[in-house]
Amino acid sequence: MMKVTKLLSAFAIMALFAVGTTSCSSDDDVIRNENNNNGQTEVGSELPFEGTYAYAHAGNPIPFEFKKKSIAMQMSLMAGSGQEDDTYNIIKVYKNKENVLKVVSKHVKESEYKAFFLRNIKDGVSLDINIDYSYASEIEAIDAAFPPSGNGTPDHANNKFSWLKLTKSGGEEPVKINLPVQGKYIFTQQGHTYYYDFSNTVVNFNGAYDMKVLQHNTNTNKILLEGTGDKAGSFFVAQLKDITENTVDVARLTFGEADAKTKAEAEFALASELTGARFSTYTKEGTDGGETTPAFAELDGTYLSAIIKVNGNDMGQYEFHIGENGEAFIFMGDFRGTGTFTEGGKIEMKRVFTDEAKGQIIYEILTAEGYYDGRAGQFLTLYVRDYKNQDNKATFAIATKHGEGSIAASKGDALGTTLEQAKNIAAPDAMKMWDGGMMVYSHVWIPTTKK
Repeated sequence: MMKVTKLLSAFAIMALFAVGTTSCSSDDDVIRNENNNNGQTEVGSELPFEGTYAYAHAGNPIPFEFKKKSIAMQMSLMAGSGQEDDTYNIIKVYKNKENVLKVVSKHVKESEYKAFFLRNIKDGVSLDINIDYSYASEIEAIDAAFPPSGNGTPDHANNKFSWLKLTKSGGEEPVKINLPVQGKYIFTQQGHTYYYDFSNTVVNFNGAYDMKVLQHNTNTNKILLEGTGDKAGSFFVAQLKDITENTVDVARLTFGEADAKTKAEAEFALASELTGARFSTYTKEGTDGGETTPAFAELDGTYLSAIIKVNGNDMGQYEFHIGENGEAFIFMGDFRGTGTFTEGGKIEMKRVFTDEAKGQIIYEILTAEGYYDGRAGQFLTLYVRDYKNQDNKATFAIATKHGEGSIAASKGDALGTTLEQAKNIAAPDAMKMWDGGMMVYSHVWIPTTKK
């Protein structure tokens, strides 16, 4: 048995937890020999870049070391694998018209040839790799057709995983913006009401337009903002001060000239207060007129699905964190076979709309990690039922636009990209229940128990 099957087996085990995969009867990802009419051009026998890049599997990254003359799957550095590295010496490198590289290589110990496919290469940052295709001869690898450009459906039974995104190991993580105020703050004067709705990605003014959060200076509490929609091309600098539990003073400048971005950045960089701006005190919604009961208040808590079992073993579980500081949807799994669950996918979100009559809660996705990477900035539509007539029970459904059974990023346009889109996504049929597995978990009703 060729050594690469060790790596692919590792991927296969982890892929059991890839919340968002479906059973695979499609042959969309099968490479076919098309009489070598691949439009490929030989470009040498070395890679155009070097470095170690990792597949960011949650809690257990898998490193790949790229050298001019070799590619190594560093299984020895994968926590808990207990395996040796798989190294391939590069024979030839080809490129097609889409600038996808085909790297024909041979295993250093085994009689195995492999065609690695690389694309979206950003030296020192990231790249996509396809490791699915091994051959018995060099000519087979040379003649192999390039895989489809889309993110195909993984075929775990046959160790096919389509495109995997690798990021540079040791690279600096992007700075995460965390504004000191979140939610809706209201200002009323002379019968007129204005409000800001703050999140870490978007600030909305008065329901009229959104401003994308570009930067936040934690020393001055200035926020650099870019207009979207009708305000595209405009830039803003807001500043916060005198922040209390329920109030914040806000001022904002608008820059709409041809050099708006340059002027806004210059103002943002100043250590002083906003030039000529007037601060107004905004009050957090629901705190200025006596106590109010938030929607779905009795639902607050962490809710757990039944344990997902594979061949009798405990393999995973879904968590819904509702009404808590940091609402979230999390997939937990035993990724290392140790009997301990760790995060395989996590969405942190902010509640932006509720309709208790419909049982609907809309969340803005603030961060998305693991299997949900790529969903940040979108809106998740959640429905809930059965929580008023059962103690410590609730049944949840993550609704999708077209009934997609997964919200993994590879599923594309499954969630709302605007609040209005999210509101219009209907709940699944009342009888469409979760089957207890990992393949289909959205647009079905999942019974849960409060932790």
